[in-house]
Amino acid sequence: QVAGKGNYAGTSANATYKIVKAANPMNVAAKTASVKYSKKKASTVKAAQAYNFKKAAVGKVTYKRVAKGSSKVLTKVNAKTGAITVKKGAKKGVYKVKVKISAKGNANYKAAAKTVTIKVRVK
Repeated sequence: QVAGKGNYAGTSANATYKIVKAANPMNVAAKTASVKYSKKKASTVKAAQAYNFKKAAVGKVTYKRVAKGSSKVLTKVNAKTGAITVKKGAKKGVYKVKVKISAKGNANYKAAAKTVTIKVRVK
């Protein structure tokens, strides 16, 4: 039973309320990562080298390379781990890749997405 207070006098056995999902706390920023030049094989930048999660995301996190604004030297982004693949024989220099990071959320948190631009230095 709900009892009113102040201007809301009286009692009621029924009350309807809606609890909305909270915003996903995901807070991520890009880092500058480095890999060594390799003529014979592709190199990989691990997620820990590329992304700085200031606040962890709630729910399953996926990664997707955004083609527009991304270098063709940085060919793939692993959807599950976020690892970035650098083409074999990539010339020394700094390359950029845009990655869209999505978090599914759960019963209490909404889904969230953020696009970051990672710089990869081949040396």
